[in-house]
Amino acid sequence: MARPLRIEYPGAFYHVMNRGHRREPIVSDDRDKQRFMSCLSRMAGRFNVLVHGYCLMTNHYHLILETPEGNLSRALQWLNVSYAGYYNRRHHFAGHLFQGRFKAVLVDSGEYLEALSRYIHLNPVRAEIARRAWEYTWSSCRYFVGSQNPPDWVETNRILAGFGRSKRAAKQSYKSYLSEADVPNPFDDVVGGSLLGTETFVEWAKSTFLADKKADPTIPQLKELMPRPDVEVIVEAVAEHFKMTVESILTRGRKRNVARDVAIYLSRELSGLSGRALGRHFGGVSGANITMRFNAVSRSLKKDRRLAKHIKSLRQRIINN
Repeated sequence: MARPLRIEYPGAFYHVMNRGHRREPIVSDDRDKQRFMSCLSRMAGRFNVLVHGYCLMTNHYHLILETPEGNLSRALQWLNVSYAGYYNRRHHFAGHLFQGRFKAVLVDSGEYLEALSRYIHLNPVRAEIARRAWEYTWSSCRYFVGSQNPPDWVETNRILAGFGRSKRAAKQSYKSYLSEADVPNPFDDVVGGSLLGTETFVEWAKSTFLADKKADPTIPQLKELMPRPDVEVIVEAVAEHFKMTVESILTRGRKRNVARDVAIYLSRELSGLSGRALGRHFGGVSGANITMRFNAVSRSLKKDRRLAKHIKSLRQRIINN
């Protein structure tokens, strides 16, 4: 059975999510929701976990957590077992309440906490069960925008500090932040299903916690995070293959550049970097642009045998280098 990758250390930040078994409800009424909040509060105190945000939905929950003692697995196991035991007793339910092991993404606290906070607080709006994020009762959003003080176990200062010097100004700015149009999904930048952060953060996490690990078929995420070829190596191989300069591949232009498209495709496939990180290598384009070019090449491969031959040859050369 597949196991999730866990990277735990004192002071780590995470986005945690868990769903109901077969996406079925984990709460049936307000009494269940209150009990989940009580369990979350007790978990925070019992395991010295800081809750930087939460959103409880009908069939899943989102949490932003900081673990000063590096004990995420123990804390979440207690939360899930405690709440599931209550739910099963109350509703005379036999079986698994949650779909399995919780999902946890290690987060770079320097750049992504604000985006994660917005994303989970907008969950009820995307689900069309609230018109405004701060009107939803079962999330921490109201503590970030309103006059109501959070309970002791909810930490808002760390995230609000990025929105203004005074608490009042910060809350107003955060409210405007929630209301922006076309909010990007921060999970598009997750690497290997486990890491969310800058390229520097991702490389630090991999070298610090995964360098000595061996491939394990029971942990699929490990394969995605094992050492991969650098973008520079990929681009140099593509440049040599197509008899072009590296600069001509990395520089944006108006005309179609097959070699550049191939380099983007192989970099996305082999390097393990997020679209945003790759965009910085390829002339500062957006992560969305990288995804668009990758998808375009993927479609072309289905009908262009010559292109497929180029990519197959380059892939083997890069991997075996």
